[in-house]
Amino acid sequence: MEIVQTAEGRRVFLLGVVRGLESERAVVREALGESSADAIALSISDEEMKALELYEKGEVPPSNFEEDVYIDGLSRFGEVKKPPPCFVEARDLARKGGLKCHALDMNDQDYTEAYVSNVGTFEMMRHSMNEARLRRWRSKADTPEDFVIEFDGKVNDAKGFRRLEKARERHMAGRLVELLNDHERVLAVVEVERAKGVGQVLRSTCPGI
Repeated sequence: MEIVQTAEGRRVFLLGVVRGLESERAVVREALGESSADAIALSISDEEMKALELYEKGEVPPSNFEEDVYIDGLSRFGEVKKPPPCFVEARDLARKGGLKCHALDMNDQDYTEAYVSNVGTFEMMRHSMNEARLRRWRSKADTPEDFVIEFDGKVNDAKGFRRLEKARERHMAGRLVELLNDHERVLAVVEVERAKGVGQVLRSTCPGI
């Protein structure tokens, strides 16, 4: 877990998590205990947060072939569930502790605008025809963290998609700076493949950090 502190002593505890692994519940619990955070922030959109707040029990099926491949590959490292247990656990801990749980990622409208701005027509077409190649792919990763980073590189191999993910990282870092106006210690639960970039933006470009 990375700690980023402002000049005023406010802190972001940036926890990289593997989306989907059931075992990540314990990682989130431990991080909240260590940080004594007064708020939790998740790398999901406002719309996903609303769905998470309503979720109680049951399995949610993969929404596309990329999720199908991701779940199949990640299952080598343990039980995989959707919605991601790391976010469900964070929600439950926030409820139990009376903490506010915030969404960090772009909302649907902002994401659509960022997508159109960063991803070209040819890249969109190539991405839509990626299924056969991705299903043939076999990861050589030895850890779940290495797997998700390797998978991320496969699905975001085009420059436009990499720019889009960088835009997401900048947005999430900006949201964290906003949250520090109201909270002293924020636990940010962010997928491993985006956590490093979010931390870099926090340290290098956000005012006061």
